[in-house]
Amino acid sequence: MLTRRQFLPVAAASVTLPTLLGAQPAFAAVDPLLLAREGDRVLGKAEAPITIVEYASFTCPHCAHFANKVLPEVKKNWVETGKAKLVYRDFPLDRVAYEAAILARAVPGDRYFAFIDTLFAQQEKWATAKDTKAALSQLAKLAGLGASDIDAAFANKAVGDAILAQRLEAAEKLKVDSTPTLFINGKKADHGTYESFSKALSAA
Repeated sequence: MLTRRQFLPVAAASVTLPTLLGAQPAFAAVDPLLLAREGDRVLGKAEAPITIVEYASFTCPHCAHFANKVLPEVKKNWVETGKAKLVYRDFPLDRVAYEAAILARAVPGDRYFAFIDTLFAQQEKWATAKDTKAALSQLAKLAGLGASDIDAAFANKAVGDAILAQRLEAAEKLKVDSTPTLFINGKKADHGTYESFSKALSAA
């Protein structure tokens, strides 16, 4: 997995999840940070018993692998059946990923996940383009954004600050230092293959 680059100065701090006393607790409470919150982009039914939280960077090839190779089966067998919901959160590793995240936030909610699927599917093209903003803008137009919408998205300091604050929070409070980092009902999960991820989902 990719490790954190020198994009923001962040310091990771350990997080202790509250558990019941005893050698074999019946359950562990989920850190509130790993539950769906207001402002989150969520795929799936709100009442789904399993919550998947993904921290990802749009320029990360490992994130693209998860999105392109593992997530489609997760969606089919877990999200679309109502067993799980996916909370996607930005953890940009570089400036280009940050710009992609800002632009994605401008896409209407009903098209958001389709747009980020496109970003990951075409990552090798736009992320290495000579003019990444122009390449991202072209994809955004295909998602229905106009030129003025795109310009406003890139200039939206409030959204940009929220993305960076979310990244800092994840690094400091959840010890996220690589992407993708995925949690299933509060527990960090292996995401290398669908089989390993499905096993973690079944355990939840």
